[in-house]
Amino acid sequence: MRSCHTLLLLCLLAPSIALAQENKSSLDKQISEALRDVHDRGADLYNGGEIAGGYRIYQGGLVVAKGLLGHRPEVQKLISTGLAKADREETVARKAFVLHELIEQVRVELRITVEKGPEKLAVPPREVKPELKPMASVGEITTGVLGRVLWQGMPVGGAEVLYVSHGRLPPKVYETTTGTQGVYVIADLEPGKYIVIIFPGPMSTVKKLPERYATTTNSPLVFDVKAKGEKLDFLLQ
Repeated sequence: MRSCHTLLLLCLLAPSIALAQENKSSLDKQISEALRDVHDRGADLYNGGEIAGGYRIYQGGLVVAKGLLGHRPEVQKLISTGLAKADREETVARKAFVLHELIEQVRVELRITVEKGPEKLAVPPREVKPELKPMASVGEITTGVLGRVLWQGMPVGGAEVLYVSHGRLPPKVYETTTGTQGVYVIADLEPGKYIVIIFPGPMSTVKKLPERYATTTNSPLVFDVKAKGEKLDFLLQ
């Protein structure tokens, strides 16, 4: 099983390997997007009950990414520290959650560098990744949760919205992407307490949001959700 995971990770990160000799900002962006795919595949396994499989996907993706980041020693150190922290956890569920958090932190660091870089990126447009769950029309929602994401009063299209269950082991993750008017819908969200994290996706209309919204450790967005079609808008500042 582990060899299959390694092959999958190499396929996901192949574009990054091919760009290793090119613009380092382009490489950072490719690695960030590859880690997003690693995260999604690991979350699918994790939420499907294959916790160890999700953990191995996260672990393998981070190890491969670390090897490609020789030009970013501070991010390599962040990955090494996070992997060591996960190893110290007693359960596989906790190990997986720590690495889930670590992937988010690494992607934040890589996005910051891309945004601050002096050069315009010349990376071919990435195909828009299909949403994990089909979005229903707002008027049809009688379960789950819906709302809008706004930054300084303006709707944010293409933002990644993750609801992470709080106080539950193993935690469950629900993910979707906002539409052009900042609307998101998670129709199958179960009732419970959640930490919400939000960050720009590859096609986001906003290139940067405050880092505090990007990880469950720092996000101030904590809610008890009845999941009966209630509306939760996020007015980010």
